[in-house]
Amino acid sequence: MTAEASGGVRGWFEDVRVDETLATMPPSVVLGFALAGVVLAVYGPAWRLAGYPVTIVHELGHVVAALTAGFRLRGVTVRGDLSGATNFWSHSTPGTLWTMWWGYPAPAVLGWGLVWAATHGWARLALGVLVGCLALVFLLSRSWLTVAVVLTTGVAFGLVGWYGSAWLCTVVVYAFAWLLTVGAVRGLWAVVRAHASGRGVQQSDAYLMGRRSVVPGGLWLFTFALAIGACAWFNVASVLTALD
Repeated sequence: MTAEASGGVRGWFEDVRVDETLATMPPSVVLGFALAGVVLAVYGPAWRLAGYPVTIVHELGHVVAALTAGFRLRGVTVRGDLSGATNFWSHSTPGTLWTMWWGYPAPAVLGWGLVWAATHGWARLALGVLVGCLALVFLLSRSWLTVAVVLTTGVAFGLVGWYGSAWLCTVVVYAFAWLLTVGAVRGLWAVVRAHASGRGVQQSDAYLMGRRSVVPGGLWLFTFALAIGACAWFNVASVLTALD
């Protein structure tokens, strides 16, 4: 890369980076928008709508993992009960396990990344990345509901990222990060209950991974919990830092 091109890239990143971060906001604002994301994830009527983007991110985790494993994707479907499916053609057991693993942790991992972006001034860039990821899912959508959810979410993030102030970009990214994080915990709890009761466990990623490997489904669940717990703790620390 030439010095001129390198300078152009640095200049572009400087233009995209925003001055508003969690550190520049009053602690009450940081706490308030964290709680807003939590409420969307735990309040039943709100979750029936806010849960769709979390499901999309769950499936996005499968999509990205499948692409890194070299698999061919057939489509993504989101259903009215907030469940989803990513269909892919696999040709190796390790790659299949890798692809299946990334569903439940994906919202928490992305939530961690968004909190990092809101902390370091990259909220606007994060919104652009989200729109790009949603465009990928849009191309793979195999139902009208999936198309509607992806378009609505993508347009909303695109408008905020393009027209919104630095403050708005940061708080939207931060609140969405908390929605994803608590949504990941909620999803993990649901699958743990399914394993404990035996009801619907056959659709569990952990159960299917156990069937395909020597590692039991319960241990796969434990790895989900470790990843989600680590990301959740990082996000809790961001609130504690702001309140300090």
